[in-house]
Amino acid sequence: MLKFFRTTCTVLAVVVLCSSFSVLVFGQSSAEPAAATSDAQSSGQKIIAELDSLPSNTSRQTIKIGSGKSPNLPKELRVRFENNSDFVAVNADWNSKPSFSADRAGNYTFTPTFPAQFHTNPSAALPVIHVIVVKADTSVSGIFQKFTKKSRQTIFQDITVTPAYGRTLELQLYQNGQWLTKKSFQLPDSSSAALTAVFPNDWWKVPSSAWRFVVPESDQAAAFTSSSITIKTQRYYQNPSKYIQIQDKIKLKHSGGYNLKVGYMGLKVQKVNRYFHIGNKYWPRYTAQTKRKVKAFQKRKKLKATGVVNKATWLMMGFSESSWYNLGAYVSPIIVDPSSTKKDHIDAMISTAKKYLGSNYVVGASGKPRQGADCSGLIMQALYASGIDPYPVSCVRHSKPGYEFESRNIWKNKKLKTVSYTKKKRGDLIFYQGPSGAINHIAIYLGGGKVIESWPNKVVIRPIKNGRRSRIKGVKRVFN
Repeated sequence: MLKFFRTTCTVLAVVVLCSSFSVLVFGQSSAEPAAATSDAQSSGQKIIAELDSLPSNTSRQTIKIGSGKSPNLPKELRVRFENNSDFVAVNADWNSKPSFSADRAGNYTFTPTFPAQFHTNPSAALPVIHVIVVKADTSVSGIFQKFTKKSRQTIFQDITVTPAYGRTLELQLYQNGQWLTKKSFQLPDSSSAALTAVFPNDWWKVPSSAWRFVVPESDQAAAFTSSSITIKTQRYYQNPSKYIQIQDKIKLKHSGGYNLKVGYMGLKVQKVNRYFHIGNKYWPRYTAQTKRKVKAFQKRKKLKATGVVNKATWLMMGFSESSWYNLGAYVSPIIVDPSSTKKDHIDAMISTAKKYLGSNYVVGASGKPRQGADCSGLIMQALYASGIDPYPVSCVRHSKPGYEFESRNIWKNKKLKTVSYTKKKRGDLIFYQGPSGAINHIAIYLGGGKVIESWPNKVVIRPIKNGRRSRIKGVKRVFN
């Protein structure tokens, strides 16, 4: 009996050892899942063998900051358990990497987790939800695109910025080819902000200006740039409609690129006469002598010998192309703007004329200071600077034969108001007549019994009545 017991124990030991050997050597890959399955089943867990895929509009989502939307995260997922062919719904929670925030732009990846009673087979692919949080669109409502306002008034816009998020609203002016921030408004840290944006006074300095609103980009919202806002400026001061109107820009209707012939005067003729060492610097005229000199020069240079200075002859004499067009066509820059008062315009006339003090009297000329101007040439430049174009009188026409006394044509201009001598005021034009009664001189009244004038041979300030110029024909008022 004892022998039988020992034999039986030996056999059982061998069986146990063989079984252990079999698991370790032959069953490593299959024994462990079986043990896990057995453990899961013994603990009441279910093994998820497969998960159903998500719709494309769920697996990839986009949310805008401030939209109030949240990711669409299904509360249940369809799964198939081991040893089962049917899909059933199982509750799921979602975790994101990085930690999700609807107020922070970025890419977020969500993966599911299941309650403790469910175990997922490693070979079962988990669904993934990709959520992209993008910056909120920025809008600014209440913007008007066009204004027409009289200078020195206030321009404002009641606007709403959405979202605000504590950003800055910039009001920019287009100037010298670039947008410049002229004013900034601090926005509150809220989803929407209403404010009154008052424009700076720069707008009334120019006839027309372009503006825009800009909200810079932030971590939460995209940038915003409005369309261009146009402001048309009406002058603070303008002459009544029956008088010469003040202009924003003066462009000559007569070209400065004119040929020189017998009878012409002015700066271009002066330059030609100097070239040949002839003539008078104060009274430059294109005479028969000038014509002979020019003709001989043209023959020497193998140009067509006409005795007329054209552009080709001018260039052959060594003068620049720019001077051909510009020397006799100078227009003083306008030094007033739409916000200028009546007094500002009168001051512009007088201050420009004073720039010529000491300059030579040059008949038929209306050049830059120091180049020279005669009496009407000086008046033209003073008028130009104040925004007045006395057309058809012009600095170009003045150099042509028959237009030496443009003072007479200025006197005839019905869009200049005639006033009595006793009511003359600073800035008025004083007209003088010669022995024959014809007008032959013009000056600007400065007040205090004095005028500024170009009279042979300099631009000077003198008493309104001086010697032979005591015959005053009358007074014209430019600004009324």
